Amino acid sequence: MTAVVDSAFLGADAEAAFERTRSAGASATRIVLVWSSVAPNEPSDPADPSDSAYRWGDDDRAVRLAVQNGLEPILDIVDAPPWARPSGTPTPDPVAFGQFAKAAATRYSGSYGGLPRVRYWQAWNEPNLSIYLKPQWKGTTPFSPGWYRTMVNQFAEAVKSVRMDNLVIAGGTAPFGGNDVSPLRFMRDLLCLSSDLEPTCTEKVHFDIWAHHPYTSGGPTHHAAAPDDVSLGDLPEMRRVLLAGAKTGSIVSTQPVQFWVTEFSWDTDPPDPKAVPIDLQARWVAEALYRMWKADVSLVAWFMLRDEPINQSFFQSGLFFGDTTLEAARPKPAFTAFRFPTVGIPLLRGFLVWGRSPEGSAARVIIQQSFKGGWNRLAVVRPDQFGVFQKTFLRRATGSVRAQLAGLPDRTIAFGLRPVPDRIYNPFGKTTLDPGGP
Repeated sequence: MTAVVDSAFLGADAEAAFERTRSAGASATRIVLVWSSVAPNEPSDPADPSDSAYRWGDDDRAVRLAVQNGLEPILDIVDAPPWARPSGTPTPDPVAFGQFAKAAATRYSGSYGGLPRVRYWQAWNEPNLSIYLKPQWKGTTPFSPGWYRTMVNQFAEAVKSVRMDNLVIAGGTAPFGGNDVSPLRFMRDLLCLSSDLEPTCTEKVHFDIWAHHPYTSGGPTHHAAAPDDVSLGDLPEMRRVLLAGAKTGSIVSTQPVQFWVTEFSWDTDPPDPKAVPIDLQARWVAEALYRMWKADVSLVAWFMLRDEPINQSFFQSGLFFGDTTLEAARPKPAFTAFRFPTVGIPLLRGFLVWGRSPEGSAARVIIQQSFKGGWNRLAVVRPDQFGVFQKTFLRRATGSVRAQLAGLPDRTIAFGLRPVPDRIYNPFGKTTLDPGGP
């Protein structure tokens, strides 16, 4: 399953944003529900969604538009208002967090005021970074994992008290720790695991899905430089820690724990001259989806829809260029690579073709290989229930492969069978803003 995350879901361009998300082949959308915006003042009854202190307007509209466009809404609650931080500290009050989560889950329970149902609930964003959760350390000991465990448990109890079949997403961890807590260290401490994945405590944490943001300073197989950081190439190690937490019983869930990526991207050149060349980025997008699928990631969310101005923002990772309006924005090659990814992976004998049909469609897929300026049909395959198809061919791994939906115009970008060497790029391209332009 694919998704998109973008601030436009809560703005004036919301209608176009959801339509564009659907056109990108996504079946879900991650909507950031900003607690401090919904509740700038302390409510009398924080668990009651009808309390007069709450301001739900933008979020109600976003949830409605998501569902109207056939998208599964994922609500991510972030940013505690000042009144919900104990003793004036920057640390969110877990009890207040749970009460607000209950109000939100009640409002979007499917039986409140004609509003649609929200099933997926994410607790916070990048809790291993001090810009989102502080303090990260108390002396030389990580503080944030234990505090976040309490936050998640209050959150899970609240949203499941409304509907037991609500699903809780924990983590959403940033890939690099730096002076904060690296994601694997954060995860091990949260799950009471030592560096060799043995139990260190008896605390439990209640969630159903673990999420991560594997931004990468290189291609889809690139590893992060620090041992406890997690880029795309390190997702199997994060999966190993997650499975260890489930095995020791530190994770409490009514179902097998899922592994999601709720944010990732690369900026492109153009418009960012320090970012990944636009055609290489499209190849990386398709292969990244394959590598994440191999790591048992079952949902991937792209950040973002449209490039922001390069002299105002670091984010030029849109599936569309930054034209005047979102409706007029032109798609990048990455749009097709994200919508209908297809890759060719050379093997010792022959090559593997893997792909995913747009929106997980069950339509038959025609696989082709280039030859002498033309294209040769190799096979017609039927995707599985998730739209995934794969087939091995005992042929020379030359030229390129592509796929097309049978009887429909949808076609993938050609994927060269010759491996491309890894190249180093900051995932956000330029690291400074120049008011005068690029």
